[in-house]
Amino acid sequence: MKRLAFLFLSIFSILFLNAQTIDELAAVRKGNNAFQQAEKVRAEAMQLIEKGGEVNARLANEKFKEAAQLYQDAEISYRKGMATTKNFSKANYNLANSLYRQEKYEDAGNSFKYIAEQKENDKSLRAKAFHNYGNSLLKQEKYKECIDAYKSALKLNPNDQDTKYNLEYARRKIVQQQEQQQQNNDNKDDKENKDDQEQQQQQQNQDNKDQEQEQQQQQQQQRQQQQQDKRQLDALQQNERQTQQKVAEEEMKKGGKGKQEKDW
Repeated sequence: MKRLAFLFLSIFSILFLNAQTIDELAAVRKGNNAFQQAEKVRAEAMQLIEKGGEVNARLANEKFKEAAQLYQDAEISYRKGMATTKNFSKANYNLANSLYRQEKYEDAGNSFKYIAEQKENDKSLRAKAFHNYGNSLLKQEKYKECIDAYKSALKLNPNDQDTKYNLEYARRKIVQQQEQQQQNNDNKDDKENKDDQEQQQQQQNQDNKDQEQEQQQQQQQQRQQQQQDKRQLDALQQNERQTQQKVAEEEMKKGGKGKQEKDW
């Protein structure tokens, strides 16, 4: 009985696992349908953008929204496709593609990187994963890291022209980034020099202003001192006149009471 019970449990477990695998495959197929439909709608939107015009732009915007919803549906289905089999490479790769189309570049890059680093995966799949991992990094402007990813892709597929092109593009972006950084540093130095000159000029102007104010104060003090000296001098002269007048009056009084001699 124990052997029969164990055998029944084993058979039931195998059937259950197979059912899960079938469900996963069905979810991946559903995700593929959503992803393909999203790509079709997105292509239609791009064609409308190329035609130009306000009406086409509005229609394209509506199609982009429709495509975004389909990419999200595909993402959900792909995640269901890995509910049990976490390392389901095809589902993971397609999941990364749907994340990339939704501009979730960091999450997409992590999925591509995981697939690329699994050495048991097909070499062609790993090369594509490294390529797309590089693209995800490129979108994040992580140029050094994306160059390393493109080099890894070329080791697996040396003849991939798209990867070679993207590698050279990333190298040019690094050069531009360095030139821009140097330009920013030069502009920063120029600004600092200009600021220093402006500060020096402001300080010089302030010093000149302070000196001018000091001269004005000195001149004002001199005028006040001159006015004070003049008032003191006027007061002394007034006192002197008053004293002389009193003396003269006293002398006249004395002269009037004294004996007058006649000259005849």
